[in-house]
Amino acid sequence: MRTDPLMLDIIPDIHADIERLTETLSHLGYRETDQCWTHPERRIAAFLGDFIDMGKNNAAVISLVRAMEQGGNAIAIMGNHELNALLYHERGQNSEGIPDGFMRAHSPKNTAQHETFLKEYPVGAPQTRDVLDWFLTLPVFLDLPGVRLIHAYWDSTHIDAIRRRNADGRLRRGDLQELAFENEATAFAAAVLSSLKGPEAMLPNGHSFEDIKGHSRTAVRLKWWHADGQTWRAAALSVPNPDELPDTPVTENRHITFYGTEQKPVFFGHYKMPGEPELSARNALCLDYPQQACAYRWNGESELKGEGLILIPTQQSRFPRKLRN
Repeated sequence: MRTDPLMLDIIPDIHADIERLTETLSHLGYRETDQCWTHPERRIAAFLGDFIDMGKNNAAVISLVRAMEQGGNAIAIMGNHELNALLYHERGQNSEGIPDGFMRAHSPKNTAQHETFLKEYPVGAPQTRDVLDWFLTLPVFLDLPGVRLIHAYWDSTHIDAIRRRNADGRLRRGDLQELAFENEATAFAAAVLSSLKGPEAMLPNGHSFEDIKGHSRTAVRLKWWHADGQTWRAAALSVPNPDELPDTPVTENRHITFYGTEQKPVFFGHYKMPGEPELSARNALCLDYPQQACAYRWNGESELKGEGLILIPTQQSRFPRKLRN
């Protein structure tokens, strides 16, 4: 049993890109020995979910991460793509009302998003069931001494709702049908879905904006980690022209909780941030930058430091990523 302080190298969404993963580990000082990557200083890799889809090497990524986890060299949480996979492969009803017998409809859109995983893990195959069982071992969040890990959104109310159902933060197979009905979500389902997909808030009546495709939208994603920027213009994500939004407080939507500056550091991925990675809050950091691989080297600090944000020299992104997922 470890007694030394936990030292984490926090790694965001890999999306089946084995080269990006191995280049990240190598740059951070991990070395492959006996089919498992380890660090000479006993550091632990902390993965923020979304191991699958988009890239072509789902099996290789999963195998590497599982081996590290089993060897005590990594910890990992669930992303929304792992949840989507569980629902896509599980028999039951879906929220789209498509009578195909699966909890996530096998529609052209959903199947296309899951295409590369299906090539390696077909529906019903034994190796698919094994991987899906592993997905269920991944907690929705980790609340560790001095640090928190979540895929998309840390809201203490949601975390408490998940804990009341499952104290270890892991989903049970019996939870999945409840999670499949997104449009009629229970309090538990809403807590899980928001934690894995992030908050989206309706703009005040009469307000809308045009997205990058020219579509008019009345709901926005929010930078919930910016406790000091709680107006619609300051908090909105993926809005080409923030001036289209009202310059009024987001507190008009009471269900959005901004992360307090007094809370311990939280790390997350999911948002496919444009541009170069940056520290934009003292205690909260999104690490998902598709065009620039990065990681954060955490050594127990309560306030994040610029030198902890590590840019990884990798090849250009090998697969397309959208701003909204």
